[in-house]
Amino acid sequence: MRTKQTLSLATAALLLLVTFLLTSCSDLKTNLPPATSNSLQVHDDNWDNNPTSSGFHGAYLKSTGWQTNECKTCHGATYTGGTSGKSCFRCHASYPHASGFSTGTTHGMYLYSLNYPLAACQMCHGANYSGGAITNVTCTRSGCHADATGALRSPESCNTCHGDFTAPASNFLAAAPPKSVTGETASTVRGVGAHQKHLVTNTVGVAVKCQECHTVPSQVSSPGHLGALPAEVVFNDKLAPLATGGGTFVPKPSYDPSTLKCNNTYCHGNWRLRKATSSSTSQFAYTDSAIVGLNFSPTWTKGSADASCGSCHGIPPTGHIAVPISTCGSCHFGIVSTDGKIIDKTKHINGKVNVFDQEYSF
Repeated sequence: MRTKQTLSLATAALLLLVTFLLTSCSDLKTNLPPATSNSLQVHDDNWDNNPTSSGFHGAYLKSTGWQTNECKTCHGATYTGGTSGKSCFRCHASYPHASGFSTGTTHGMYLYSLNYPLAACQMCHGANYSGGAITNVTCTRSGCHADATGALRSPESCNTCHGDFTAPASNFLAAAPPKSVTGETASTVRGVGAHQKHLVTNTVGVAVKCQECHTVPSQVSSPGHLGALPAEVVFNDKLAPLATGGGTFVPKPSYDPSTLKCNNTYCHGNWRLRKATSSSTSQFAYTDSAIVGLNFSPTWTKGSADASCGSCHGIPPTGHIAVPISTCGSCHFGIVSTDGKIIDKTKHINGKVNVFDQEYSF
């Protein structure tokens, strides 16, 4: 009797042990706490330090069609350590890429969040992003960095990060938002605002250049280009400060990033025409010692509400004899029509005075 009882207990203990072992080994565990020791070596010396070797991990993954499920066994489901305690992201910050990384704005926003570490992209995709020796996967291909005509272009083109992504890289104005760096398209957003009205669809004056308000970088890595938003506004060209090389009145324009207002710019009425220095044929138009603009301070995101005719100077301007708008073209012919519409926008808001078919400095 005692022998049978002993055998029964042994059998029960054995069954309990087998059940425990089967349960603990039945599923692959992911993202387990790091191992207490990292002394286990499962890769050879070329695995992570010799990109030219066939034993390099990049070459291995390439040969498998970039299948990374095997990596999860030791490095965890998100490649951040797992049982190995070794994160894949200690070496390269973005790969293995998350699902959908190359579609939509996912990788664009990823680069933005890390201040555009393009050198990391070049490590795998090559110096010109055309493939490289490691991945042989080009960024310049249909569906990725190519314009609407199918022409391939560099990821470093200006309109990659802001502006019309599908426009040819040669279309410099296509770099003007929308879209903004962070993907917005509404003109009520500061990153978009009145960019298009100034550079592309300006119907009332000479087309504004990017450098009127920004320091345009010679290349993507130029100092001051990449950095925290919002972009810096600097009036360092000729139009806003009216640096025309012959005038005596020089505005001192400024931009207030808290109110989004441009102040003291020639473009919006900060100008003065002195009667004493005007042409003899124009003296009759003065009712004071000078004709002046309204020095209006438009808000960048208010659109046409802050750019209506008469907002930058009165109709007629202050110090000018009273005349109906229909007669403006009598003196400023070729520029303004009888109904007050702009005929030749290259001679309106261009930094010069155009009257009686002559052009003068302020």
